[in-house]
Amino acid sequence: MKIITILPTGIPIVMASTRPVKVLQAPHTGITVRSLSRAIHLFQNILNLRILRTTHLCPPVSAVVGHPEAEIDIALVELPGGHLIELLDWDLGSWHLCLTVESLEETLRALDSDEAAWSQLTAPQVLQQGPNAGKKVVYVRNEDGLTLELFG
Repeated sequence: MKIITILPTGIPIVMASTRPVKVLQAPHTGITVRSLSRAIHLFQNILNLRILRTTHLCPPVSAVVGHPEAEIDIALVELPGGHLIELLDWDLGSWHLCLTVESLEETLRALDSDEAAWSQLTAPQVLQQGPNAGKKVVYVRNEDGLTLELFG
């Protein structure tokens, strides 16, 4: 590894010598809420943003999120510029960034070798339905609590 610079706070920015991971896009950021109806009201009626759709996810979504019998109500909000906010009425206080990567396997190998101690919440799953049917997905979390949803 090569240290590029040190931030004013004293934190070094480190660049690895190889970069096997290629992020293709960041389709959405998921934010959990206590009340989906209040969150929809905020984004749609106060902030004047478009709600693309709402849906109810039930098992087999539990195999993806790693919680048995998980049932999740969601709403997709479109932000200016096209980024989506995925509002989830579930597991209050958590959030995740979704990234589509060129190779899920290469990305998981790179995370395994990272110092931040990443762990998979479940094994990669192939989605069976919806707009991402056929894609593999896995949630990973590091020791700092950063959660990524990886599509590959």
